[in-house]
Formats: sequence, structure tokens, C-alpha cells
Amino acid sequence: MSEVEHGSYITIGTFDGVHKGHQQLISTVIKEGKKENFPAIVITFDPLPKVFFDNAEPQFVRLTSSCTRAERVALLGADILIEYTFDQSFSKISADDFISKILMNLNPQKIFIGKDFKFGYKGLGDFAFLKQAGTKFGFETERLEFINLDSERISSTRVRNAVRHGDIELVTKLMGKQHEVSGRIIRMMNGIKVFLMPDRDIILPPAGEYKVSIGSHNNKYFTKARILDTNKFIEVTLEEGMNHHFFKENVILQFLEPVTAIKKEKTRLKEHKGLRSILN
Repeated sequence: MSEVEHGSYITIGTFDGVHKGHQQLISTVIKEGKKENFPAIVITFDPLPKVFFDNAEPQFVRLTSSCTRAERVALLGADILIEYTFDQSFSKISADDFISKILMNLNPQKIFIGKDFKFGYKGLGDFAFLKQAGTKFGFETERLEFINLDSERISSTRVRNAVRHGDIELVTKLMGKQHEVSGRIIRMMNGIKVFLMPDRDIILPPAGEYKVSIGSHNNKYFTKARILDTNKFIEVTLEEGMNHHFFKENVILQFLEPVTAIKKEKTRLKEHKGLRSILN
């Protein structure tokens, strides 16, 4: 890869949601890389390691699709995004091989990781392991602290829990943007009601009514939507005549705030026993 001939700055993680913690980590890599004139590389995985390892909950856990994640990473200014397929073979890669066969091919000059970063088979690689390898191969390693909101760590797990409990305000604070799903309008009920089939693996808030925007990032229409079944459809209210504009189109639905009263519960971080990302 000619772009990394003279070196690169790298960070690694699932970056699901690209929340504020991810944003700071990626932005740090980009900023520091520009100072030294090195490209900033973001390494990530699809499917999420969480989905791969947790057979009990294979669907509806993602905060963003792979495409949305790539868009958000690009908007931050990363030079290169590398997405590895996380399958049975990839999950067996040892920590040594992860460094020698993946990282070293990118000519790393510096690798930025989160406080609890682990990598390789059974998560046997950690900061000390990576730092020792850096001494051998000639790259630096920097470990960044977590980012907190209200004295609690910002993580993808915390965002997921907030979505599941309908705390749209907290979700927006943690991510710095609205939670969104993409999907296709598949059926019109009458002049003002349509059904949206959301992407099958993106997590949805609980059943209820929400203020939303629908359309694209550049052309939004503000309205209300009702989640009928978190595994199937979202009912969207449109003004008469608007339904034909969206019918059979891929659209983005962003959740702005709940309309119906949804009980909010304080959620706690649940650690995952499998491979853990930089900032979860």
C-alpha cells in the first residue's frame, strides 16, 4: 500500500455508533498523524465481534450499519478505513500474528488504543503486549483514557442500553447525533400512513411514538413515527402527497424525542467476555 510507504498512525476498534468516545480517539490519531505527515488509519471489523461471540443475541445490537460507520469515520477526516471480516478464521488469529501479519503490513509509526484494549485470540494481547512489540518492531504505543458523561464512561454498550430504554436524550448526548436507522418504505396504509422496514440488525427504541426526521441527511422531513414491533415495522405519518415521494425509496429515520411516556431506567455497563474493542 503506497499510502503507508513512509509510515502510518493507527487505531483499532469496532467503533459501533462512532460515539463521542470514538470521535475523540479517532480525531486524536488524525491530528497527531497530520503533525508528522503520516496517514491516519482506522481498523475495524464486520460483523461486530460482539455479534460473532454472543450467539444468544445475534440481531438488533448494532448502532450503525457498516456503511454508516464508514461515513462517520470519513467525516472525522480519517485517511484510510480498513474493515476486516470477523469470522471463525479471523477470531483465531493470535496476538503475535495480529501484529506481524496485520499491523506491520501498514508500517505503523504509532498506534493509539483505549484503556481496556485487547486483541488477538481470547483477547490475550493488551497494552503491555503491544508496547513490548513496539520496542521490537519500532513503533510507539499510546493509551488514551475513557471519555465520561455524568461521571460514567461513554461506550457503545451504554448507548445501546439507552436506546433500549427509550432515553433518546441520553443517546443524543452520548453520540453527539441522533440515533438513526435506514430502511425502505414498503407499504402505504392510506393517504398519510406508511410502513418502513428498518435494517434488520440495527437496534430500535421500545414500542411507542416518537418525533422523527425522515429522508436524507440533506433533505429532512419532520414528523412522527410509531414503533409497532421492534423486529418488523415502523409506522410513519406523512402529509398527504408526501408518501409517493418516499415510497419504495431507501430513507434515513432519525429519532428526535419520544412522544409517548416511556419509563427510563438507569443502565449499567455490562462487560463482554469475548474480544473487546478499544472503547467497546
